[in-house]
Amino acid sequence: SFDEGFKQCYQIYQSLLGHFHKKEYNKFFDILYNLPQNLDKKFKKSIKYLTKQTRNVKNALKLPYSNGKLEGKNNLIKVFQRIAFGFRNFGNMRRRIFLYEENWQTKKPKKRKCRRKTA
Repeated sequence: SFDEGFKQCYQIYQSLLGHFHKKEYNKFFDILYNLPQNLDKKFKKSIKYLTKQTRNVKNALKLPYSNGKLEGKNNLIKVFQRIAFGFRNFGNMRRRIFLYEENWQTKKPKKRKCRRKTA
């Protein structure tokens, strides 16, 4: 019951998304470069951006590296900064973040052995 143009854009989007998740960059770019002419202007604009960034998108699909975990940690810290506006010092906020991440380990100071000088 939707518009045919919308349906066509949605199907193309879903196929692009599927190939992206499967890391099939050849099929991904085959779809990008062989698009029908009667697509929506805004959709074409988005696709045009992807075609300009071909090298970067190929690298993202080829290489196993990602900064997703780092971005997740940064987002978590920003959320804590918003929530924990009332913390009195940075150390308390830092401890709260580590407690949330379950990486917190209390470090006990090491006891030093004193050597006595013998005469």
